[in-house]
Amino acid sequence: MTMTGPQKIPGASLSHFYGTGQYSGSAMEVNCGVVHTTEGMTLTDYSGGSIAPTVTGVPDFKARKIRWYQHFDVDESARALENRPGGVETNTANAFQVELVGTCDDAKKTSWGGKKAGVDYIHWPTAPDWAVAEFAWLVRWLNANHGIPLTCVKDWLAYGKDARRPGVTPASYGANPARMSMAEWRSFKGWCGHQHVPENDHGDPGAFPMAAVLVAAKGGASSTDTKETNVALTAADVKTVWLTDGVVKNPNPETNKTNPYIAPATGLNNIEIVVRRLEQKVDALASALAAHTAQKES
Repeated sequence: MTMTGPQKIPGASLSHFYGTGQYSGSAMEVNCGVVHTTEGMTLTDYSGGSIAPTVTGVPDFKARKIRWYQHFDVDESARALENRPGGVETNTANAFQVELVGTCDDAKKTSWGGKKAGVDYIHWPTAPDWAVAEFAWLVRWLNANHGIPLTCVKDWLAYGKDARRPGVTPASYGANPARMSMAEWRSFKGWCGHQHVPENDHGDPGAFPMAAVLVAAKGGASSTDTKETNVALTAADVKTVWLTDGVVKNPNPETNKTNPYIAPATGLNNIEIVVRRLEQKVDALASALAAHTAQKES
């Protein structure tokens, strides 16, 4: 199957990329997104990639940014969903999977193990505006470059255990009211959560603010706070943008027919090579003209 469009997310780190190893996935064309929360505060190695999503978003509170780590190509199946035998395909069903570092557990809405929400970690159901906007950027990029619709399921149940386990209401775990049937999943396009995917019993990402993310992705304000915050790029950001391939179209595709894109740094290097060659030719022509003029005058 053809993998259409850019496969690397601009600015995403490939330091934890598993798509070229033993856990590389199947080619597909993404048409839906699945949101997970890690229920942790740090980036994990996903057991060497065996249970990795497509990307992980790690909050950078100082810069008010989400640092993206890409684990598989956009149109390559990830491995964060359970896929039971004899049922429906999950990971390979055109699903782009996002793990967001933090929690969706309302018991950790303000504090968690001595850490403070919004300072040390994100409680995603009440995520700050900057985090919503950062995720919205990725959602918008996926819509523009891969056609994942800017729509989502209706119900995002608060994080809780299976209804068969008493004391938790509503239940986002197990066979919850929001989980899709196999037929619904097969035809689904847009955004959903881990709690909505059949054959799975996880309850993340809880009461996730996907509606606000989609509003921001469409160019609107994600909350009542409409003031735009400008965050300066770090040196690492600039370096990543400068070296990232798969985004900028190659102005001279004949130079590399296997890759229609070019990294900005490579493009500038090519321009420098061409300019130096032109300089040499101009100098040679100038010398020849001077010699010709001197001979004619004599």
